[in-house]
Amino acid sequence: MPRIQFTTPEGASGTLDLDAERMTLGRADDNQLIITDDSVSSHHGEIAFDGASWTLTDLGSTNGTKVGGARVESVALAPGAVFQLGNVNCVFVGDGEDEAVYSAPTMTVSTPSSGYGSHPYDRSLRRGFGPKVKEKSSGGGLLILLGVLGLAACGTAAYFAMQMGAS
Repeated sequence: MPRIQFTTPEGASGTLDLDAERMTLGRADDNQLIITDDSVSSHHGEIAFDGASWTLTDLGSTNGTKVGGARVESVALAPGAVFQLGNVNCVFVGDGEDEAVYSAPTMTVSTPSSGYGSHPYDRSLRRGFGPKVKEKSSGGGLLILLGVLGLAACGTAAYFAMQMGAS
């Protein structure tokens, strides 16, 4: 069975078995293939088999899918293909191949001394990852009531103006 071997920057590793023709990949629990690393988007990508080959398509992830350090929209997964999902190193192991032949490459991450990325990110400031909730507006009913009263006043004034003109 084809699979993806992965290694996170912290050194955790795992294997994802590709047991369907189309599977979603990401950090969220509703994906068929789950990698619980913060650099992997909730719905990072989709892996599909067209009958002859496997393809990984990025679904607009935040940290991207990379091959050789360059960001790509899709990756053809041939045996031994090396790619990154965010900061997670991955290797595609084809059907019937020996798992020990491949290992996810190690990655060196350097921290810039100044500028963007030089300060640690406070994850408690993250917002907007749940369903959007419309805030209840106060005063909407009052505006409608004022509009109805205004129309009633105009109608009453028109009625009395016609009565005065008819006399």
